[in-house]
Amino acid sequence: MNAFAAYGAINTKIHARKKSLLSNKEWQKTVEFKSVVQVIDFLKKRPGYKRLLNDYKIEDVHRTELEVVLDRYIVSEIENMLHYFSGSYKVFFKTFLMEYEINDLQLLLRSISRNENMQGIEHFFVHSQKYGLTIYDKLITCKNVIQFIEALKGTIYYDTLKTMAEEDIAKREFHMEMKLYILFYKQLMEVAEQLAPKDKKIAKKIIGTKIDLINIQWIYRATKYYDISPEEILIYSLPFGDKVNYQRLKILSYTKNLDEYKKLVQRYISSSLFQEESDAFLEHTIDRQLYHYIMRMNTREENISLSLAYIYTLYIEVQDLVALTEGIRYTLPQDELKKYLVHTI
Repeated sequence: MNAFAAYGAINTKIHARKKSLLSNKEWQKTVEFKSVVQVIDFLKKRPGYKRLLNDYKIEDVHRTELEVVLDRYIVSEIENMLHYFSGSYKVFFKTFLMEYEINDLQLLLRSISRNENMQGIEHFFVHSQKYGLTIYDKLITCKNVIQFIEALKGTIYYDTLKTMAEEDIAKREFHMEMKLYILFYKQLMEVAEQLAPKDKKIAKKIIGTKIDLINIQWIYRATKYYDISPEEILIYSLPFGDKVNYQRLKILSYTKNLDEYKKLVQRYISSSLFQEESDAFLEHTIDRQLYHYIMRMNTREENISLSLAYIYTLYIEVQDLVALTEGIRYTLPQDELKKYLVHTI
């Protein structure tokens, strides 16, 4: 029995929550919608989503606001899970909320760097009100990036950002965002080390698989589309991957051409991620790879696998709902729209 994780209670809770996830039949129904209003109306009738959407008039919810609501839903689900954990396990699952806090820090950084009006920006925040930073009122009043970074003194983010203030704005924004996400995954892996051996192995395998896929996409896009040196590509690749260790990351970062890169990726992860003709589908192909991996996991035992699988499955569902609304907005044909979804319909 794990003193820090009430597996029986949390697994029962998650099995109940999983019933609110969209079925394949329901996904087939959603791709037939002709307007975002229809999507909102559909979600307002579903457990979980309806609680957050009740304060909105259907016709007033735009794509950006919907994305905010959906991200807040993930945050609320993680917050609810924390009631069943204590000690190192609560610290571990609470760390997943960092990703949404980083989302809001990036939002503020971009607005400050571009001298945008900050009025009303808090309406787009998705971070946890219960477990997140308590200094957002102070951050909103910052007039420049240096003030912003100084306001973060005493938080986990300060040491990561404090050396960035002197670079030019365009580069600074990119570097800061990359450094924040490296910090997130580094922190996630560090707290995973404090779990019981079996749970630590499960956590590092799932998160490591996610990191592998993120790195593969990052290196591919950085090589093909951006003027980024191999040294910089390697610096901003995430550590702690499952199958793609530092040595393999270095080989991929310095690969001379994309054909060789694709062959190496297939060799390293035993799967081809570049079968689609268009790179527009790469992110969805990668998420589908993670989704299929999660669906193959044994989540019936009393360990953290079900909790982790639920977080990542919910994340993928939200990404698909965002892709769905975007496709409807641009009136994509159904067959084309389905290609942008992780769920295979």
